[in-house]
Amino acid sequence: MATENSQAISTRIREIFLAEQRQIAATLADDAAVTPQQAVVLQLIDERPGLIQRDIVDVLQRRAATVSAFLKKLETAGYIVRRVPTDNTRNKQLYLTVSGQRVVAAFERARADVYQQLTVELNTAQQRELLALLTAAQRGLEG
Repeated sequence: MATENSQAISTRIREIFLAEQRQIAATLADDAAVTPQQAVVLQLIDERPGLIQRDIVDVLQRRAATVSAFLKKLETAGYIVRRVPTDNTRNKQLYLTVSGQRVVAAFERARADVYQQLTVELNTAQQRELLALLTAAQRGLEG
């Protein structure tokens, strides 16, 4: 029985995650035609203007080639620009354009909407209890 419950809990958590991703992706497709992963890259650049490709690789734990492809698409779409600093011509710094800033704002709105939908059926006490239970489950995986 414990294995069935564990599997059902894991499946439900995954289903919730995938539903969140689908809703965010649909909103982004309507607003900016970017994927959630590309929006995360834009958000990183927004939070740390001037960071370099290697920083994104480190934060996302993705292959350099994958990040390079993301950046090329984002630059072609006009969401980012690369600038060469005067003190280091090897590393191009990344900055958002005004269009990129709009995408980040749309992404943040989409995520906030999805997060609100996630808890709309739960009262405050239920939200706290669920958070405590999920935290305990996470400790079990990290233990």
